[in-house]
Order: sequence, then C-alpha cells, then structure tokens
Amino acid sequence: MTENLHSRVEDSFSALLEDDLPPEQKAMVEQHLAVCIQCRTGLERFRATVGKLGALRTKAPRTFLPDIQRQIYKRSRGRFFGRRWVLFGRIPFEWASLLMIIAMLVYYVITQQAAPSHVTPGP
Repeated sequence: MTENLHSRVEDSFSALLEDDLPPEQKAMVEQHLAVCIQCRTGLERFRATVGKLGALRTKAPRTFLPDIQRQIYKRSRGRFFGRRWVLFGRIPFEWASLLMIIAMLVYYVITQQAAPSHVTPGP
C-alpha cells in the first residue's frame, strides 16, 4: 500500500511543481511529503533536475550540424550526406518515376497515331 502511495506521489511531482494538481490531491501529496523523507528527497532531486534542464537553453554552435553530418558521412562510408551532382543535385525517385510515366505516355500516343486508323477487308 505504501509503495503505491510513494509511486502516486512521485508521479505527481511535475504537476505539483507546475501547481496543476486538484486541491484534494495537492493536500494529500503535501501531507505525505510532510511525513516521508524518501519522497521529500525525491521531490528535491526532481526540482534540481528540472532546474538544471532549464539552464540548458543555450544555442548550439554554428558548426554543430555540419559536424554531425560529417560524422554520419564518415561512419556510413559516404552513403549519407555524400557529394551532390554538380548540375542537378540528387534526383528523388518520385521525379524519376514521373518522368518515366510521361515518356511512356508520349510513346503510347505517338505509336497510336502512327497505327492505321481503319483496316480494309481483304478480297
């Protein structure tokens, strides 16, 4: 029973710090924290962790993304973030498929126009 109470109190730490608990649940959590050193310690650790995470809002350096891409390029042996073609860049498969469909349609139209329009019966 007490393990269940401890886990319910620990699950409500975030809502407690954001003052987002219903009054009756907040009273129950505060009452438990008044008598339980384990949960009070857990709440203080949670508070410290959230405070440290809030301090991480510094911007990444400008070289962060290029450095990551360079590492991926090295580890993938050039399969990702490789050099692009000089003229067009990489051509996505969707564009290649669309061009193939258009080419087949043009071929079909040309061959249908070149075919005889009617056949005359033989003797």
